[in-house]
Amino acid sequence: MLTEQTENSKFDLLHEIHKEGTYHLLFPSLQQGLAILNLYQKVRTGVFPGGRFSESDIYNALEGSRLMISQEEYDRLPQQKFNSMISDLQVYFLRYNIDEQVYTLKEYAESFCQHAEETLKANFNPTQIEHICNGLRSKLDECQDQYQVKTWMDTYFDAFKPRMRSQVDRLERQIDNSVQEIRATAQLSDVSIMEILKAIDQKLDKLRTQNEELRSAFREMKTINLMLELHLPNATEHDIASGIAEVRQFFPEVKYTLNVIDKRLDRIQPKLRQFFGMLNKPSFHIRMEKFLKLLLSASTLSDQKEVKFPMGIPIFRFHQQTSNFTIFERREDLFPAKPKQRVKPTENPAEVAKGLAVARNQLMIYSKVDLHLEEILSAASQGEILFSGYFFNIVDQEAGSVELALNVAYALIRKAGQDRQLHIQVDRKKIKHPQLKIALWEMKINYKH
Repeated sequence: MLTEQTENSKFDLLHEIHKEGTYHLLFPSLQQGLAILNLYQKVRTGVFPGGRFSESDIYNALEGSRLMISQEEYDRLPQQKFNSMISDLQVYFLRYNIDEQVYTLKEYAESFCQHAEETLKANFNPTQIEHICNGLRSKLDECQDQYQVKTWMDTYFDAFKPRMRSQVDRLERQIDNSVQEIRATAQLSDVSIMEILKAIDQKLDKLRTQNEELRSAFREMKTINLMLELHLPNATEHDIASGIAEVRQFFPEVKYTLNVIDKRLDRIQPKLRQFFGMLNKPSFHIRMEKFLKLLLSASTLSDQKEVKFPMGIPIFRFHQQTSNFTIFERREDLFPAKPKQRVKPTENPAEVAKGLAVARNQLMIYSKVDLHLEEILSAASQGEILFSGYFFNIVDQEAGSVELALNVAYALIRKAGQDRQLHIQVDRKKIKHPQLKIALWEMKINYKH
């Protein structure tokens, strides 16, 4: 396992992909990619028995994909280049059987096409995710040791993770499609815009509902995280502990993405409804203008100087006389309220002494923490030190109490967050006290130069 980690740490993806021709071999041209998808579909539908096909089949696939490209590209890709293209595809996509003179698709070609297929046909199904989450939790509940947890991660979680992400990506794509539909309404007539926008608004409401359903289907994440947290102290192997940490980090990442989707919906829907209002304004202004013209042309003035509106329009009273009421003023100086004597609270000497004792004890703890922290930092400036010795020494000085030692540890961690030169490295190997039942992870402390 250490050898595998060392190899991964030495592998440089960008360096490897920049090697001559590597990128184009992994990601073929449009014509080559369409040809591989053509062959993949024919293999899946049984056109090629046993998944085997001839060189002429590859030629036909390349020729068919060439017709989907512009005429300029068509002229640049004559027939004689097909052999060179097939040769490039044999690196990662095609396998040639020289005895039978047939070709088959390599594993990379299968995964290349399957990923595109699953992405394009993915359907949002929160119920399915809920079943998967429940199954993950129940399988994890059966794990008794770190090796069973590792099997759970490799077998069940690794299969679940891409399915969960594809569902979240599906939600985002639906939102993007809705945004494109809103922009496309500018090219439509006024009659159809309102109906289309109403349909888009309903779709966005449905997306928000689906997002909430996905959250509810994902409610087992807290339980899974708590169960993994219980297994983490028992993980003695580094790769298992790292795997558990990555699994626990995955759930907050998905929750963060769902929050981002919520915020996008919060920004889109008010703008969409504002657009409704803008579209309604012209028709409102037209109706208001017609109404005012009717009032001005069809209204009459009676002999009593009263305006009579056209038939069917009610008259509203804009001004109405109000009654005068007699107000009785109450003079506050006639019956002044008697002042109340202030009651001075009595002090409890015992409580005062108790509070002062607590304050003095806290100040004394702060002073001790500063002294121990100064001693540790002074030693660390001379070279790397181990914190466990100082921690146990403080515990012994305090007659087995760990409160002061913990305060010193917290102060040291806060100091490392403020001082970039101070470096703390945590080793998960437990260091035990010689006499007391106390253990802690070792911390190596030094100053960067």
